[in-house]
Amino acid sequence: MIASGKGIGNSYPVSVTALSNQVVGELENKPFKYSQSHQNDPLGAAIVNEVIRIIKADDLIPKAETKGKQFFEMLQSLKDGIKITDVRGRGLMFAMDICDETTASNLYKKLLDKGYIVCIRNALFRIDPPLTIKESEFDHFINDFKKVLKS
Repeated sequence: MIASGKGIGNSYPVSVTALSNQVVGELENKPFKYSQSHQNDPLGAAIVNEVIRIIKADDLIPKAETKGKQFFEMLQSLKDGIKITDVRGRGLMFAMDICDETTASNLYKKLLDKGYIVCIRNALFRIDPPLTIKESEFDHFINDFKKVLKS
């Protein structure tokens, strides 16, 4: 069973669940009822179909893997063991461990002032760029992050 939310609708409120044949068979034997406000929404279905079509047509998944490896190396260059203690990532999803919550909060505010949105939780940054990001945008982010780290 795979569940997907916001991303599959490119900001339109929709979710999708994909089931294996085995799970479908189990549900046929033991059905359950589920409902939500936009269930069977034709607009949502059309949007999901278009998002999937664009992902396939523009080859975004393999490109995300390639871009992700490049950006991961760039993020690794920021790891100094002092302010940034670890960097992890897969595809275009990244996490950075910041040394403490106060430093993380200060870095977050400075990045936000420069126009970058990262997710922060305690002393952890989540960086989730869009699948359509350009490599040049990585350079801008890294350069600005370096300036923020020095300030």
